[in-house]
Amino acid sequence: MSRRYRSAAEDPWVVTRRRRARRQGCWIERTSGGFLRLRFRWRLTTETGLHKFSETTDLPDTPESRSLLAKRAAVIGAEIGAGTFDYLRWFPNGSKAAYFKNPGVRVPSGAQTLTTGEYYQEWIARKLPPIVRPSRARDYRNHFRTYILDYLGEVLLRELTLDHLEDLRTRLRTERRLSMKTVRNVIDGSLRAMMRDASKSGFEVAFPFADLEWPRRVVPGPDPFTEDERDLLLDYFGTKRWRLGRNRGTYRADRYYAYYAFLFTLFYTGLRPSEAVALRAKSVEFATGTLFIERSRSLGAEGAPKTAAAARVVRLTPRHVEILRQIVEIRAEPDDYLFKNTLGDPIDQRSFYKLFCAAQRSLGLRHRDLYATKDTYVSVALTRGVNLTWLSEQTGVAEGTLRTHYGRFIHASRSDALELSKIDSKGAGSARFAPRLPLSGGPER
Repeated sequence: MSRRYRSAAEDPWVVTRRRRARRQGCWIERTSGGFLRLRFRWRLTTETGLHKFSETTDLPDTPESRSLLAKRAAVIGAEIGAGTFDYLRWFPNGSKAAYFKNPGVRVPSGAQTLTTGEYYQEWIARKLPPIVRPSRARDYRNHFRTYILDYLGEVLLRELTLDHLEDLRTRLRTERRLSMKTVRNVIDGSLRAMMRDASKSGFEVAFPFADLEWPRRVVPGPDPFTEDERDLLLDYFGTKRWRLGRNRGTYRADRYYAYYAFLFTLFYTGLRPSEAVALRAKSVEFATGTLFIERSRSLGAEGAPKTAAAARVVRLTPRHVEILRQIVEIRAEPDDYLFKNTLGDPIDQRSFYKLFCAAQRSLGLRHRDLYATKDTYVSVALTRGVNLTWLSEQTGVAEGTLRTHYGRFIHASRSDALELSKIDSKGAGSARFAPRLPLSGGPER
């Protein structure tokens, strides 16, 4: 026998669920900057539908300030309930003064009351490859979900202040213990990019980023390997026996030449790792000894190289041409990837980085990342007097940048001694000037 429930009409004691009415009124809130504001919910009979907004104050969040502002909020709330609230009498220069002075002007629905968290949801949905680089889209999501939305998610776009930014910076440094570089990436990178895009979309946005002062950045210089260290790493990858055949169901330990060729290419061309993993079979011209750099690959997605100058033609040595010739399969299609891992898939930059770190630990070398291969190529070239213009075209790095970051490798002992002798002629003959760097030693391979 099924159980039958009585309705409210049959039994007056049955309570029906009603939709909760939205309360109109005024109350006080604390901003993330530590000040108090008046928060309104006011049902207006206008075509704009504007009904929820706030008015900031310069009162700090203290018991005395809360008591004072609570009395004002109670009076305003009573007037709103009675239908006698006059906004301009209370706030002649308030955030909505222009609207109430010109009620005939249309305001985009929700434009004035959109919070940082609300706009983020629609903004991040558009940040997809190839519109933005995969690594940048990943950083946007991580920064907002982990750091920004917890503190500023309820702040209106138009009410973001310098105090908000300074408070967020302080919290990330003291509570999250982030480095200043990471904090700046969060605030001056991700958050600033979203607010800039909101302004371009026509929203009324506060933009206090120019007023936020940052300490001078410490830019680390290049950290190249010595030529001996480079050769040790190449020998390691050339002789190490890897587990092969896992994609075919069989296992064997053998050398894997593609890993050696990949690392050799990084050390002897100055390619960025993201550029090297994107190379295809058609990217190599064996007759002329050239590589065509047309794309980069990051987090499994491909796009244009990092800069316009990075799309370039790279010259190869005859030895390098022969190395690459050995890894191109006989039946390779033009769009097949040039460098593949032991499973037959394109080499993943992050996975190879782990192998690269393991090699350094095995050889007892100081740890460096994959970009140190580019530093090694440039530093060796400059130490040996390679033409700066040619090197700029080869690496896709502007001459000015090469001079700024790699200038210490351009100096030579004789030229330094000649210039210093003009300053101290008496000590010129006995002093040692700019000894040769370790990178200059060893035969060229």
